Amino acid sequence: MRSNKNINLPLLLVVIALVACFAVLGVKRLKIDTDVTKSLPAHEQIIADALEIFHNHPIHDQVAVDILIDRDDQDILVDCSRFLQEKMKASGLFAEIGMDKVVGLVPEAAQQVQQQLPYLFSREELDNQVAPRLQTAAIRQRLQDMIAGMTSLEGIGQNASLASDPLGLKDLVLARLIHLAPSHDAKIYKGNLISKDGRHLLVTGRPANSGANTAAAQQIAELFSTAGHELNQRFAPAGIHVTLTPTGSYQAALDNEKIIRHDVKLALGLSTAGIALLLFLAFPRPIFSLLSLVPPLAGTAMALFVYSLFHSSISIMVLGFSGALISIMDDYSIFYFLFLDRPEATEGKQAAREVQSIGGIIALLTTVASFLVLGLSDFPIFSALGEFTALGLSFTYLFIYLVVPKIFPVMPPSGKQNPSLHTFSGRLFSAGRPGFIAALLLACTMLFFAKPQFHLSLSDMNTVSQKTQDDNRMFTSVWGDIGQKVYLMTTAASREELQNQDDRLLERMEKDIRSGRLQSGFNPSMIFPGQELGAKNHAAWKAFWTPERVSQVTGDLVQEGTTLGFKADAFTPFLALLNPDAPIMRLPLSPHFDPLFGITAKSTGHLVQFITVTPGRDYSSPRFLEEYG
Repeated sequence: MRSNKNINLPLLLVVIALVACFAVLGVKRLKIDTDVTKSLPAHEQIIADALEIFHNHPIHDQVAVDILIDRDDQDILVDCSRFLQEKMKASGLFAEIGMDKVVGLVPEAAQQVQQQLPYLFSREELDNQVAPRLQTAAIRQRLQDMIAGMTSLEGIGQNASLASDPLGLKDLVLARLIHLAPSHDAKIYKGNLISKDGRHLLVTGRPANSGANTAAAQQIAELFSTAGHELNQRFAPAGIHVTLTPTGSYQAALDNEKIIRHDVKLALGLSTAGIALLLFLAFPRPIFSLLSLVPPLAGTAMALFVYSLFHSSISIMVLGFSGALISIMDDYSIFYFLFLDRPEATEGKQAAREVQSIGGIIALLTTVASFLVLGLSDFPIFSALGEFTALGLSFTYLFIYLVVPKIFPVMPPSGKQNPSLHTFSGRLFSAGRPGFIAALLLACTMLFFAKPQFHLSLSDMNTVSQKTQDDNRMFTSVWGDIGQKVYLMTTAASREELQNQDDRLLERMEKDIRSGRLQSGFNPSMIFPGQELGAKNHAAWKAFWTPERVSQVTGDLVQEGTTLGFKADAFTPFLALLNPDAPIMRLPLSPHFDPLFGITAKSTGHLVQFITVTPGRDYSSPRFLEEYG
């Protein structure tokens, strides 16, 4: 290295330029993928179903924000909600904000229910839920409660409802909608969902970009951080502290990228620093030893370029193993430069032949073959890792065997005979029994610090920050754990087909709820039954309202109603429903209610619907999958 005759500088400069070009082209051509779900084997049925549900579910990208104040004041919560939603709208990051659209559909659904009560009760429900309301005392109490309610502001506009449903039968049907709420204890106040204790309010939003878009995720995180700071400044004079706790897939995407990028940098930094230190101590010429890092870096750069010719993206998790890959590929480079850095002058070609003669090519072929077999794995991340590593190893070896000998044609003798690492290892080997005892004591001491942790729960194995985990736990404690629910996705070519599927599914759900296998669930057929279920319920309604029962209820309504000040014909619309010959139409499932019932119309014309059920005490996952799948 003391003379330019020992180094082919023109070739070295050309090689450096080419390696840099390969690296830049590879990075530019490849998209660094941070989506962990793409590393799963999508051809496995269970995983494929989970991914399909994940991509089609209406709330898979939805953001939910819990607003917490340190006192029970619902009006302040509503004020905070209004402020936050205005900030979300002004940001342009959300395509849809709030639950006004869904909440506004509930009164419309109530009107629909009133019009088709004869189609909404099974025989068991008529006997167990409707019959008790037909007692004279129950009718009297119901009318008295309605009169008391009409004297308050909430009773404005209730005359029409009272006339068509004086017994409150629609309330029995609308109560089924409670299973759509994230928490059964929540209540609606001024169009907002508020927790039972009156201190939490839920705000939702659907981002304009996918949750996997980390650039948009970063903007969303900054928006909520700024909004929380401004809310606290706004209410600080009143001594009110406001806490915003956002949750959503954007957090996982952001945490995944941050954690993986940090791990990649840490792995690369530690592996490179560790290898450099060992090389510095192992070679007679320490500075020269660092050149052994060049071949694996060149091999990695060329592997990136070639990989980009056949693939459009590479997982950041594959790059996360780059530190280990460089260590493996550096073995061949170290062999070569150890043979080159000798007490006597050595030719580059001679060093290359000696590397090959000690089984280098056999070891290379074995290692490359092993990684190519890994490339056949069902897991895309393992397949990509095997392919990328095989390319890196091959190009590193070719670079060492073909290029490096031309860059270093002849290496002059080294002036130092015993490197520091050789001297240290020699002393260790000559220590005898005292050295063995010392090594054994050191091993026992280090064993004390080895504390492996085994996680059997998938929820414990994640790539999200501790803060995100704490936020999710708090959110779950207030609004319920959606992870404990089971999601059923159905598809249909038409709404009639979808309703018929819901009818059959509801029959099975009700059976499982009675047996304890399911705790609860909601099915759109509870509000809009299909043709078969509607006809069955209508027949049960006609059989239930016998002439004697109709006469008794009519008499009680007229008598108790006139006593309270109602006209004798005040309940005519409801009594008309009891006539078995009354022409009552079954209303179809209108697209207007799709947001309420979790139905999405795809561009292909197909309908995708999600039904959520809660497992019961006797729930069995394998049996549930077998019967419902």
